[in-house]
Amino acid sequence: MGKTEQLEQNFLAERTDRPKWLICNEDDKPTAVNYLKLADTILKDNPMAVVPFGDDMNYYLYNSINWELVKRNRALEQAKRVAFQYLKAEQFYTVRKMEDTAKTVLVQAQKSYNPFEKQKTDRVAFKNGTYMLNNGAIVANQQEDYLINGHNIEAQPGQTSPNINAWGAYLFGNSWQYLKEIIGYAFIPEQHTFNTITILLDETGGSGKSYFVDKIVKPLIGQANITAKDIDTLTGSNGKSARFGTVDLINKLANIHLDIPDTRIDMPDALKTLSGGDLVEVEGKGSNSISVELYALLIFASNNKPKLSVSSALVQRMHLVPVVAPKVRDNPKEAKYRATLWNEKEAINELGGFAIECITAFQTAKDNMKLTVSDEIEKTTKDWANSQDLVASFLLEARKEIPEGYTGGVSKTVAFARFQDWLIDNGIQSKINKKVFGTNLEQKGYFSAKTRLHPEGDTTNPQWSFIGLDIEKYT
Repeated sequence: MGKTEQLEQNFLAERTDRPKWLICNEDDKPTAVNYLKLADTILKDNPMAVVPFGDDMNYYLYNSINWELVKRNRALEQAKRVAFQYLKAEQFYTVRKMEDTAKTVLVQAQKSYNPFEKQKTDRVAFKNGTYMLNNGAIVANQQEDYLINGHNIEAQPGQTSPNINAWGAYLFGNSWQYLKEIIGYAFIPEQHTFNTITILLDETGGSGKSYFVDKIVKPLIGQANITAKDIDTLTGSNGKSARFGTVDLINKLANIHLDIPDTRIDMPDALKTLSGGDLVEVEGKGSNSISVELYALLIFASNNKPKLSVSSALVQRMHLVPVVAPKVRDNPKEAKYRATLWNEKEAINELGGFAIECITAFQTAKDNMKLTVSDEIEKTTKDWANSQDLVASFLLEARKEIPEGYTGGVSKTVAFARFQDWLIDNGIQSKINKKVFGTNLEQKGYFSAKTRLHPEGDTTNPQWSFIGLDIEKYT
């Protein structure tokens, strides 16, 4: 026997402070393990929570900032690792004891309810403490807050961010304040204050917007708090399935995807649902569907205006933020000029102060009950809405079901009048006249003929109508 091992045995033999989970005989020799007591001891210093989620159980580990959602195997492996350390310290380790302890830890960590289901929206967890929105104080992180989203940066209230602000203002001009409010909103796990979808639009390309997002926005929000589902997957468009697309948004603060395809999005209503703050039914592979409240802000970037069927709700939520900076890719002169405006390394060091600046900007917008939508955002968004296939969007929102076998249809005059009402309701200006509107409908398969039968009321004299079509009346 080596000298070190002999010293360890002598030390253990002389000990009188055996842990309560270790069962010893009259000679103070370990004979068994009280697995419940050992599991509780482990959980005290290594918090874990196993909570119901639909028909399954979710596993969370506390990392001193926030609770991290993990797979069961990872939770079990951590329990084994810690159990090994405790058992080895008492010279009473076997593989069987370690495994039995780990299984008991997972049982003892179970809760009959899900404390993570409703996240607190009045505090944000950082590396150096929890920032309280009501008074700006930073208090110690508390596992009892059950916060899922944490930020591995140190919050620095009062620290200025001149380099980040110079960078952002150069890229986005007058729309920079809106983006700061949106970034601040991303720290808060809810979508009830504002229902918004943000698209960073760079029609010339190569401005450096994606680089800015990668260097500043993503580290600020935290990569663990972000998912990157493309717009086709979220909406089930262009051959992609939305069946499992939304499950990855659970517990995420933002969905940031930096490329919108130059193809038409067939199911834009899904974006309205995902940005509404309401319960959404999601389904994961190999599991049943469940209704959850998603709070991931939808942020996209594109070199093209998205091709969507517009609706009143979608137009109100959509904000296209134009990039105003010139192209920097393959442009050494522009890159050199930018270097005189801000220092990138110093900008990255300003994240802690900028986080609080953005949260404060959001709080101000919330108090004012509106985001700071610049004239540039308003004009770009309005131009986008006006450029879409307005007749298709109108039909998608206003078309009504008609009884089977019905041979009448809405008159051309009434149909065009309701289209104009729809445009007004959506705040869209259009040069589409009655003739163009009629031609567009006929191209979509609605033939016109004279009939006395109309959903809005039959007439004595036959009128030119779109057979088989009924349209909602706007009031």
